[in-house]
Amino acid sequence: MTEGTKLPEGWTGHLNSFCERVIVPCEHNRQAYVDSGVEIPVHVVHGGTSPEEFPMIGRNGRYAPQSARPYTFLALGDRGARKGWVEVWQAFYKAFQAPSGTPDVRLVLKTRPHTNDLIDRICGACRDPRISFWLEDVDAMADCYAQADCFAIPSRSEGWGMPHREAAMMGLPVIATRYSGLDDGHLDEWAIPIDGMDPDPIPPNALHMRGEWMRADVDELAAKMRWCYEHREAAAALGRQSAHWLRSNQTWEHSARALLDLIERYC
Repeated sequence: MTEGTKLPEGWTGHLNSFCERVIVPCEHNRQAYVDSGVEIPVHVVHGGTSPEEFPMIGRNGRYAPQSARPYTFLALGDRGARKGWVEVWQAFYKAFQAPSGTPDVRLVLKTRPHTNDLIDRICGACRDPRISFWLEDVDAMADCYAQADCFAIPSRSEGWGMPHREAAMMGLPVIATRYSGLDDGHLDEWAIPIDGMDPDPIPPNALHMRGEWMRADVDELAAKMRWCYEHREAAAALGRQSAHWLRSNQTWEHSARALLDLIERYC
């Protein structure tokens, strides 16, 4: 997979020389391969999610809702800026302003030590008690999702979008951009979409990415975050619907069946 609109240098020549066909996880990737000059067939086989690994919160799973805490948004910052944590940070202040205005809300930014110098600097300078940084590694991502009420992850680009679907599989409302691997024709079934976006050149130091990605509109993101905060029961209900839909349509079993169909058709 690639998160860019163009393939990295060298990929096209190797694929055309040594492969019979290519399997990618989304239509956005298929188009990027074709636009980059890949001449062999390019097929889409979507990724999946694991219901056993990501049980529904409060629905006979090992995670129980924690209603006593402030309403908690989770964002990811362990892949640099691509997961949209900068936009979430900005949207949080647009939606909730100063701590004195909305003290019963918080933002948890999950990252890793030394992953991003900018995050490290913000971590040292941040004095807003509503914002915390989770730097330690975890044994299971489900433990992270279980600490939140809403997952705000307006990725600038995704090959498939594993964290988005993992959190939705657990019943969290997920705010995501309608773009790249997330825009699979079913985003409305499992997420709260962000439709406003602006193109942004991919930085030259981004690994395996060339071209451009899309930056979410911060005002729209702030409005969706505010809606989840003010309509908690409705947002939670959307999360439960998302979990049921993913279990019925986008598990690894569904992916395996699609891959087997492809193999049987061409082998």
